[in-house]
Amino acid sequence: MSDISHLKTHFKIRNIAGLELLVCEPLEFAGFIHAFTGRRGGVSPLPANGLNLGNFSQDSRENIQENRRRLKSALGIESWPLATLRQIHSADIVELPSRELNESEPQEGDALLTDLQEIAIGVQTADCLPILLADRRSGAVAAVHAGWRGTLAGIVSNVVGRMRRRFNTCPDDIIAVLGPAIGPCCFEIGAEVVTLFKDRFIETDQLVSRRQANGKANFNLNLANRLQLRRAGMADNSVFDSDICTVCHNDRFFSYRFERGAERPVGRQIGLIGLPRWIEGGSHYEK
Repeated sequence: MSDISHLKTHFKIRNIAGLELLVCEPLEFAGFIHAFTGRRGGVSPLPANGLNLGNFSQDSRENIQENRRRLKSALGIESWPLATLRQIHSADIVELPSRELNESEPQEGDALLTDLQEIAIGVQTADCLPILLADRRSGAVAAVHAGWRGTLAGIVSNVVGRMRRRFNTCPDDIIAVLGPAIGPCCFEIGAEVVTLFKDRFIETDQLVSRRQANGKANFNLNLANRLQLRRAGMADNSVFDSDICTVCHNDRFFSYRFERGAERPVGRQIGLIGLPRWIEGGSHYEK
């Protein structure tokens, strides 16, 4: 098993009922239910005992439902709906106005947003960056799927802007948590993608490394999104980056780039967040 003893301050692995769940302690302390899942502890053949949480045709609906049931049970949110998206590598934001949803027919988009209590929202990843946002004042939460296309389109800064308009969120009240994703050690992009970022990011030289003669380079997806959060008004000390590479730690996390040559399909982990019941007259949440 790969060593993650370098785990960043404020992050912990919780082993619950055979599941490895990565959590951020400041987000826990603020009262928000959340987790980034690992790949083990489920019933999917990816290989055996895979905790695939993504809806895709290569795994059975029964397996996915059982894996999601196990996750909700481990978090103590068995009665909560779990909303996810049909992700399309866009900057589209979906707001949930009601707890009534059809979990088997997700909407298209790459960010979910709600201020509803006792509903879990999540994004599915296997190298792309999952970002969880929580407003400590209003209780609004967001789950963001940030691949390079969504990052280029400014998805996470768009979500902060939507939270400001919709819930009167102040960036000073937001906690942002970046989960496991492909790291700059392993994420190679083509010359055309480097050019696209140069056209939009004045910091592109900070984001690329290991430049090659053919124009290819390695890209720092996490840093690109941290810079967007800073530009959106968030302080650096409210942004927590797990700094775990899904390729380097493929025994713990699904990685599309690492596994796509295998004969079996690649599963998806999930970054999930939800708002427990607000205690009337209080300033905290009931877990």
